[in-house]
Amino acid sequence: MRSIMTVTFPLILSLFVMLFVSQISNYNIFGQDNSAPSDSSALGIPKNISGITCDETEHLLYHNHTMLVIKNQGQNVTIPSDIGIIPNDCLFWLHTHDDSGIIHIESPNEISFSLGQFLQIWNSFENSPIIQDILQNKSKADISILLENGTIVDSVSNIVDVPLQNNAIVILDLTNNTSG
Repeated sequence: MRSIMTVTFPLILSLFVMLFVSQISNYNIFGQDNSAPSDSSALGIPKNISGITCDETEHLLYHNHTMLVIKNQGQNVTIPSDIGIIPNDCLFWLHTHDDSGIIHIESPNEISFSLGQFLQIWNSFENSPIIQDILQNKSKADISILLENGTIVDSVSNIVDVPLQNNAIVILDLTNNTSG
């Protein structure tokens, strides 16, 4: 019995390690699935969108987060994961990691970014009629911005001009979307 355990345990352990390593090998440093297309040219995505480049590494010099909430005709719109991330290639300074609505702002310089820039990147990654309508000024929205200190800002009239501020929550309530 002891000899079987002596042989079986290392065998099981090595099988477990092989399975674990094979699962990890499908992910790159950005945590993205390596089986997805990984060449920006193959995907038709330019490396510069609205003045924001797609770089091979994450920048941490200027690192902020803004939460985006979109409602269309009273229904929540999911902000997709991996917007701005090309697996095994690069990621844009504005991107999402999951569908929580958090926009990660990771730039090599401390500069201001707008919601319009993020929407341009989103539009390059996904063909969304809602986003296209916003970018073409076909959508009207009530815009609310809740800042980190609890202040509510509602003086922005154009969706694309909404600033992406650290720890702010941007709420777009689309009430007149022409895409139905």
